[in-house]
Amino acid sequence: MDFYAYTDNGILMLIGQKLKEARVEKNISQKELATASGLSAFSISQMENGHNTSLLSLVMVLRALNRFDWLEEILREKPLSPLAISQYMKKHPKRQHTYRLRDDSMQGYKVAEPPLDFNWDEG
Repeated sequence: MDFYAYTDNGILMLIGQKLKEARVEKNISQKELATASGLSAFSISQMENGHNTSLLSLVMVLRALNRFDWLEEILREKPLSPLAISQYMKKHPKRQHTYRLRDDSMQGYKVAEPPLDFNWDEG
């Protein structure tokens, strides 16, 4: 299908038709889909009639219809080619980390000692 031949609103109409087909295939009403998705029946009707809605609403309806497979092409992770990895590594070389050893001798610090005539019981 050549989506570029459609207007943006035409594509919304096609999406709405597909949503309606999926709902009817599951034999559920707009009201039942609204309850399952957390949207209003009016929102479901608007989507099915090709009106502009949010992406969140679309995701909620797809979840209720168990049709996340429709998103696979959009959300599929494409593996990087070895050439792309090589180019990335050239632009972003791994940084060398330097480490300092901790000086536990505490040189330069003196611990205050109580005077020789100090009595712990008298405070």
